[in-house]
Amino acid sequence: MKHALAAALLFCASTQAQDPPLTLDTHVDIPLSYMQDPKFDAGKDGPLKVDLPKMRRGGLDAAFFVIYVEQGRLTPAGYAKAVAQAARKYDAIDLMLKRYPDQIRLARTPDDVRANKAAGRLSAMIGIENSYSLGHDLKRLDAAYARGARYVGLAHVGNNDLCGSSLPDKDLGDRPDSNLGLSEFGRQVVRRANALGMMVDVSHASDACVRDVLALSTAPIIASHSSARAVTDHPRNLPDDLLSAIAGKGGVIQAVAYKEFLKKDPAREAAEKALQARVAHEAGDKAYESEKHDYLPAYIEGMKAIQREHPLATLDDFLDHIQHMVKVAGVDHVGIASDFDGGGEITGWMDASETRNVTAGLKRRGFSDDDIAKIWSGNLLRVWAADEAVATASLDSLVDEAMARYDIPGIAVGVIADGKVVYTRTAGTLAAGSARKVDSRTLFKIASNSKAMTTALLARLVAAGKLHWDDPVTKYLPDFRMNDPWVTREIQVRDLLIHNSGLREGAGDLMLWPEPNRFTRRDILAGLAYLKPEHSFRSRYAYDNLLYVVAGEVAAAAGGAPYETLLRREVFTPLGLSRCQIGSWSRDGVGNVAQPHRHGERGNVVTNADPATIPDITSAAAGGVRCDLDDMLHWASNWLAPDASQLAWLDAKQREPLWSIQNPMPVGQRRKAWNDTHLYGYGYGWRLADVDGQWSVSHTGTLSGMYSTVSLLPEKRSGFVVMMNGGSEDARDALAEAILKRFTVPGERHTVGEYADRILAEATAPGASRAPDTSSRVAASADGAKAFLGVWRDPWFGEVSICPAKGGVAFAAARSPAMTGTLERVDGRYLVQWKDERMDAEPWLDLSAPDRLRLTKVDPDADFSNDYEDLDFARVRACP
Repeated sequence: MKHALAAALLFCASTQAQDPPLTLDTHVDIPLSYMQDPKFDAGKDGPLKVDLPKMRRGGLDAAFFVIYVEQGRLTPAGYAKAVAQAARKYDAIDLMLKRYPDQIRLARTPDDVRANKAAGRLSAMIGIENSYSLGHDLKRLDAAYARGARYVGLAHVGNNDLCGSSLPDKDLGDRPDSNLGLSEFGRQVVRRANALGMMVDVSHASDACVRDVLALSTAPIIASHSSARAVTDHPRNLPDDLLSAIAGKGGVIQAVAYKEFLKKDPAREAAEKALQARVAHEAGDKAYESEKHDYLPAYIEGMKAIQREHPLATLDDFLDHIQHMVKVAGVDHVGIASDFDGGGEITGWMDASETRNVTAGLKRRGFSDDDIAKIWSGNLLRVWAADEAVATASLDSLVDEAMARYDIPGIAVGVIADGKVVYTRTAGTLAAGSARKVDSRTLFKIASNSKAMTTALLARLVAAGKLHWDDPVTKYLPDFRMNDPWVTREIQVRDLLIHNSGLREGAGDLMLWPEPNRFTRRDILAGLAYLKPEHSFRSRYAYDNLLYVVAGEVAAAAGGAPYETLLRREVFTPLGLSRCQIGSWSRDGVGNVAQPHRHGERGNVVTNADPATIPDITSAAAGGVRCDLDDMLHWASNWLAPDASQLAWLDAKQREPLWSIQNPMPVGQRRKAWNDTHLYGYGYGWRLADVDGQWSVSHTGTLSGMYSTVSLLPEKRSGFVVMMNGGSEDARDALAEAILKRFTVPGERHTVGEYADRILAEATAPGASRAPDTSSRVAASADGAKAFLGVWRDPWFGEVSICPAKGGVAFAAARSPAMTGTLERVDGRYLVQWKDERMDAEPWLDLSAPDRLRLTKVDPDADFSNDYEDLDFARVRACP
C-alpha cells in the first residue's frame, strides 16, 4: 500500500494527455433539498447546473460536490444547525450514489477517479466548504473523511472559529479589516487533515489565514475555487504572492468561473442584491437564501433581465485569469472550478453541459494537450496523491522511530480507516543476519491474539447449536477438574474465556512455556486440579492461559474434530486467511517465517529458532496461531466492516457477546493517564475500553520474542495491526499508542519517543522496581546447599532435580528442558541462575519444611507466566 501511494506521488501531470482529457471540477454546490425535491434529482436533466445528464453531454468526468453551510453565530445553537445541515447534504450525496450506481461512483482516491473514467463512469468526490459545520469538534473531521470528504475548506463569508474570512461579515460582529489568521482549533484541523491525507482548502480564507496554513501544513494545499486578484481586484481572489507561495509548496489554485470574481460590475451586483431582496420578500422571508430562492421563477426571470442589461463575465474573462495564474504560479499549479449551483456561471460555460467549451478555449489560447490535461485534473490529482503520501509518511515516521529506538529486527504494520486498508509497512528481516526481508506475507506469532480466533470458533459452534456459552465445561470434558469441587460443577464455557476462575494470574503457565516442553493438553486438564485459587470464583479478573487451552478442548469435543482442524475449517478457510497456520507444519514448505529475537551483547540474536517441522503446541488455543499481515488485516476488517459473506460466517447476534464486557477489569494508572479510560473489561478474547471518549476493542500478544497488537475502533470502522519479531513489549506499546492517538485525538501530535520516555520514567521512578540487589551472588556449593539437594516433585509440574554438578549445584526440570540452571547464594538465600536465555525471571528457593520446597520470583514484577508461586514441591528421593 505504501508503494501504491508512492506510485501515485510519481504521477506527473506531464504524462501523456488523454484525448479528451479527464475533466474535474473542484467545486459544485448542492441545495439543501438535493435528491429530496424531485426537481433536484441529479439523475434528471433539471434546473441544476450540474446533474448527470449535463455532465455526460458536456464531458465533465468528475466533480467535488461540496458540503456548504452558511456562517452563523459561534453558539451551541449555531453549531447544531450547521452540523445538521451538513449531515443532510452528506446523506443527499449518498442517496445520489445509491440511486445511480451505474452512472456515478464515489471516488476516495485519485486512482478511483481514473478507474471510474476508464470504466465509463462519472466520479463524485466530496469537499467541505466552511468548517463551521464541524461544530468545533475535531472528531467530526474524521467522520467527514470516513464519509468521503477529501478536502476541507476552512471558512466562508464571515470569520469563524478556525480562521478569518476574506469577506468578514459585519452582521456577525466582524471588523471589515480583521484579516484574522488561524485559531488554535484551526491549527488542529490543519494538522489532522494532514494526518488523514485530506487536502486543506484556503478559498474564502483571509490572506493572513492562507499564510498561516502555508506555514503550518506539512502537505501541499489547494484553493478549490479562487481566481487572480491582480486581474480582478476582489478579496475572494488571491494576490500574486499567495499564488506563488501555494505553488511553491506544491499546491494548486483552481480558477473559478464566478461572475463577480472575474469581472467587476457594481451595477450588476446592485441589481442582483435588489432582486434577491425582492424575491425573498415576495416569498414571505426576511432574508434571501440562495438555496431557497435561486430556483424560484421570479428569481430566474429577474436574472434573465439583469443579464440583458449587465452581461455576465465570459469564458474569455475566465481564460484571462487562468493565463495570468499560469504565468505567476506555473502550469503545474492551476486548475478549474465552476462554483455551479453556488452562483458560478459565465457566458460560454453556463452549466456542466458546456464543459467542452472550456477545453476548446484553452486550446485557442495556445495551451498544449498535455497542459490542458494538467489544468483540468492532473494538477489536482497530483496534489491529492501528495497529501495522501504525507499522511503515509507520518505513519512511516512512527514505524521508523520505533525501529530505531528499540532496535526491532523485523516489523509489519497495517492500518484500516473507514473499513479500508489505507496503509501497510513492512521493514527489517526475518532473522538477524538474514538477507530475507519482512513483507506482507511474512508469518509472525500472534500469541494471545489467537484467543479471539478461539472464541470466534466457539461462536461458530454456538451458532450451529453444538454448544452454549453457559454450558457446564464437564458436559464436554467429564474428567475436567478444578481445585474446588464446587467450581468444577459450576464453571461454564464462558468462564474459560474471561479470566474469572479465581486462579492466580498466569497460573500453570510453566506447563506452556518456555517452549519446547513435554507437557500435553491432558497434563493441563489433570494439573488444574492442583492449582489452588488465590481468589474466589468469579470475583475478579486475573489473566490466565490454561483455561483457553481447556476451551480449545471443549471446542474439539463439541465440534467432533481436533482444535487445529476446527480452527482451519471454521475460521481460516471461510475468512480466506490463507497463510495463517496452526498445528504442525513445514517451516520451509510454507516459507517466509519470521524468527523471534532477544537483545544480546552485539544486538539482536535469534532465540528459540523454529525447527524444520513446526510442532503442534499445547498452547495452541491460547497463543499458537501464526499469521501474516495481509491475513491479519483481513481478520480485522471482518470485525470492523464485515461484508455479506462475513456476516453469513458469523452474524451480528453471535458477534455481540464477543465484544460485550463479560468481566470488569481494573483501570491501571497508565490507561487513566494515557487514554482517559473510565471503563475497562474483558469480552470473549478481546479487551474493551473507552479511549479518549471512543470505544476500543483490542488485544496484545507476547510469546518467545515476538509481540503483536490488534487495536480496533468500531465506531470509526478503523484500527491497526502491529507484529514484531523482536524489540520488547515496551516497543510494541509505545508504537501502538502513538498510532492509536492518530485516531482518538487527531489534533494532537504524539510520537513513539514520547511514550517510550513515559514508559522509561515509570520504570525508573523511585520505588518502581521491587527487584532486590543480587549482585553479591556467588555459586552455591553442594555442602552449603545440602538442605536443597534431592529430587522433588510437584503434582502438576512434575519432577525437578537439585543435585551436585561440576563443583556447584544444578537445577533441572524433567519436563521443561529450558529450565536448567545453577544455584547461587545471595546472603542467606538461594536462587536459580538459568542457562537458557528464554528464562527471563529467576526464582528464589525456600524450604517451607525440611522436605517441602517453594519457589517465588526474585523480581516480584517479572512476567506472570513465570508461575513459580503455584509450585509446591515435596522431596521424593535423594540425588542419584
